[in-house]
Amino acid sequence: MTLYNPAILALLLLLPGISSAQQRYTFSHPQMGTVIRLVFYSEADSTAARVLARRIFDKVDSLNAAFSDYLPESELNRLCDRAGDGEKVEISKDLWDILELSAAYSQKTGGAFDVTVGALTRLWRKARTMKELPDSARLAAARQTVGYKKVRLFGARQACIRTKGTRLDLGGIAQGYTADCCLKTLRAAGIRQALVDVGGDVALGDAPPAAAGWLIECPFADKQGKLHTDTLRLSNCGITTSGATYRYLEIGGLRYSHIVDPRSGMGLTHRNWVTVKAPNATEADAWATALSVLGERGWKKLRRKHPQLEVRIRLAPL
Repeated sequence: MTLYNPAILALLLLLPGISSAQQRYTFSHPQMGTVIRLVFYSEADSTAARVLARRIFDKVDSLNAAFSDYLPESELNRLCDRAGDGEKVEISKDLWDILELSAAYSQKTGGAFDVTVGALTRLWRKARTMKELPDSARLAAARQTVGYKKVRLFGARQACIRTKGTRLDLGGIAQGYTADCCLKTLRAAGIRQALVDVGGDVALGDAPPAAAGWLIECPFADKQGKLHTDTLRLSNCGITTSGATYRYLEIGGLRYSHIVDPRSGMGLTHRNWVTVKAPNATEADAWATALSVLGERGWKKLRRKHPQLEVRIRLAPL
């Protein structure tokens, strides 16, 4: 679950030696509570580039309409409204795909990543608005609705939520999935040198012309609070940073993150930033959420099974 913040800045590009035929295009679009940014290189003229960007952003809008747990009539919420009725619901390919991926990441992380936390995240959103901790009885009741095995997927793209009151929250994977969808569309159009940034979840294609990679800056703090920066040059991967720097509830000097531990029902209280580089943005997003919950000790137990991941767990600035 990632917010648009300086934790990952994919703004600085290595630009030497650009062919006169290659043009750099940048487009942005507000959606999913953030700003989606496309950067790509193409020999197409500006009109064709704008048409392509518009097609991509239309896809982003359709994904938001499917995945949002804020929109009452979203496909996700319509599915949740049927929770506990025992009926199979036919769902779109994108919702099916992201739920199937979510189940896989839940299994791999032992439930540290779990999209059935929706009832809990709703309580914590209200708590941030009211500036008070959620009622303990309501938290306990919401915890009973959590568990990734409560979502069942069937053939012919059908789904069923087994427990009444279970709500889904795709906030820990949807932005990475969206970034990958955008990059896939660019590649299908013959554009390989591209970057897609969806609120800090970044999908990267080939490096810019004559460059070693896209320049990604990942700031972090030391124990004294002094800010440092890792500078990475990356291509053909996904990268994201997850943390609680921008959305949290502070009570008695303790910060409760917008990221909720599915096991305890509580907002995380550490000040870690977790940066994950993975083969794609979906995987980076889901693992960053899970490792925010599991922490360094949890990652040490899992790292040998997942050599495709590069993980940095650092302190966030105060």
